Amino acid sequence: MENKNSVCFVTKVSEIKEIKGADNIELTVVGGWNAITKKGEYTVGSRVVIATTDAVIPLELSEKMGITNYLRKGNRVRTVKLRGIYSECLIITYDTVGYRNEGDDMMSTLGITKYEPPVRQVQLSSGKKIKYRDNQNFHIYYKFPNLKNVDGMFTEEDTVEITRKIHGANARYGIVKKSKLSLLDRIKKFFWLHDDWIDYEFVYGSHSMEKGSTSQGFYSTDVWKTVGEKYKIEEKLWDYVKSTKMKPEIGNGIIVYGEVYGVGIQKGYEYGLDEVKFVGFDVKEEDKYLSPINSKLQIEHILELPYVDVLHFGNWSQEIQDKYTFKNFIEGTKVPHEGIVIKYHTGERNKIAKVINPDYLIFGEKYEIGDSH
Repeated sequence: MENKNSVCFVTKVSEIKEIKGADNIELTVVGGWNAITKKGEYTVGSRVVIATTDAVIPLELSEKMGITNYLRKGNRVRTVKLRGIYSECLIITYDTVGYRNEGDDMMSTLGITKYEPPVRQVQLSSGKKIKYRDNQNFHIYYKFPNLKNVDGMFTEEDTVEITRKIHGANARYGIVKKSKLSLLDRIKKFFWLHDDWIDYEFVYGSHSMEKGSTSQGFYSTDVWKTVGEKYKIEEKLWDYVKSTKMKPEIGNGIIVYGEVYGVGIQKGYEYGLDEVKFVGFDVKEEDKYLSPINSKLQIEHILELPYVDVLHFGNWSQEIQDKYTFKNFIEGTKVPHEGIVIKYHTGERNKIAKVINPDYLIFGEKYEIGDSH
């Protein structure tokens, strides 16, 4: 795949399956995705362009294809269930596909984008408007692909961790090296009026946006700040680095990645909670992601923070993957779980992917729940 996170790319038909009791439709399997199509419309080996879940189709293209009324709000591709079969993508007839290579990203060519929910803007507690500078050492979490885009990533020889994918708001907290020392910091260093960690600061934020730092101040109120204070994350991180680490050992810093979820986070998807909770799922230290075992040790036992539910640790198999993807519901409810995350046991980023429960996609559209990320 040219872009593992693409929502529109060239692939080929790998299989055609009969749909029991259906005379005019069949299931076309393309690049790991399923599409219900007219019988005889495609053949195995045909090269096609597909648009997957979260793809936003330009109105001009959807009108030309006559599919506008079949798309969900915002002209987004939907997941549907027909005769017990899931259809998760849209096959696009495109006249230049003949000289495109399998795996080519077609998003810019067709003007297709990936849906991103709007970000809420809040103001700094001081009320002062500043030109906020992101700390380049406070890294955004690796955006791993949908396993359907990288079919065959895992084999039965692979040892993996499978965890529950929590649907809330992505969060990150870290002690990282400052982008730039202030004049006061430089004076303190010159006269040795400082502790050994003056080069570092606490930073927190959502997936793509910093919400505040020691050097620049913090937003007045937001859920990431509230959760950080509730779980004493800043205090725990400082205790950890000051008691167990020397600066050369931590490099540019340590970042804990997780999810904030519960009441008020995702409308209609609150896990039956009357409060907001945090769960960690990954750690980056010295610019490297830890293995799943070490991430769990770091988050749960050293920092004493909750770690995401581990559903399976051992060899991967399709049967085990499906067991934790399909027909899984939030305890005590009929609300389907979002899906799972599969990580190779070493933590390397080229072998991590999500698997989304198609029932969650259907439920999410029905009740206008925010999309998965």
